[in-house]
Amino acid sequence: MKRENSMKYKIALLLTGLSLLSTPEAFPQEVIEIPPLFEYPSAPESLETMTDRSNYLVDHFWEPLDLKSKKAVDQNALNEALRIYSVPLRWADKARATAATDKLIEKLSKNPTLLLQFTKAAEETLYGPRADVWIDEIYLKFLNAIVKNKKIPENRRAKYEKQLKKISGCALGTTPPEFKFTGRNGKSETYYPMTTVSIMIFGNPADTDWRMARLRMETNTRLKQAVDQGKISIHYIIPFEKKDWESDVASYPANWVVGMAPDLADLYDLRMSPSIYLIGSDGKIISKNIALDTAINQALESIK
Repeated sequence: MKRENSMKYKIALLLTGLSLLSTPEAFPQEVIEIPPLFEYPSAPESLETMTDRSNYLVDHFWEPLDLKSKKAVDQNALNEALRIYSVPLRWADKARATAATDKLIEKLSKNPTLLLQFTKAAEETLYGPRADVWIDEIYLKFLNAIVKNKKIPENRRAKYEKQLKKISGCALGTTPPEFKFTGRNGKSETYYPMTTVSIMIFGNPADTDWRMARLRMETNTRLKQAVDQGKISIHYIIPFEKKDWESDVASYPANWVVGMAPDLADLYDLRMSPSIYLIGSDGKIISKNIALDTAINQALESIK
């Protein structure tokens, strides 16, 4: 999941009455108006909790859209509809959200054009850089459906096949893929999960924000002690080809694992810059694509 929802106040009220935010000032004042694809449903006032209202909405949100007769819909309007749908999707019980998505995809599977359009909308609103929230487990369902649908041309499926492999291979709770990288000593090395908690940072050492963040890491006494004691390991990997990168990382702490691994973005799910993973002592992914401070706090908490 990603940053807080940033849709218009009046849209949020129209959709759910969830009162996700209490003041219109919390939303952007200048937005592009997109005519709704259909009339969005509202949760009954008798449902008092956010979870109950969200459960109702994920169950009934798409009912006003006649998926049987529609051959195609306006893509921008669909993107906006799915963006709004992501609000209750985020707060509903996981089982209800999963069941509602499975039901939707079952209907879409009979119409390859709509399935492709919905997958594009899901990429935009649940996975991509402009998404208000990242919900990988739901997006993966769309990817699985489109990859399995043989009515969609292979060249259209290829992109999503790559995404499916990358996201599922780096899902929370799984073991991250091994990869080879060039260490700062110029030798080829292999990353594989260790028995220590690891903060994996994939980024560009030239980024100004990262330089400031690195200073915070190096001056964090608790983190430095944990690394010195071998309780936490820190990997900094440049996931693309970069000339003279060794000079950029020359001042990095000696007990950090530092290197370059070109084309790593084809193997790892790197949606931020830097993209940060936290790997547990069991070698499983605890968190990914998170803020540095979050990774540090979680890492320190996990070794208590």
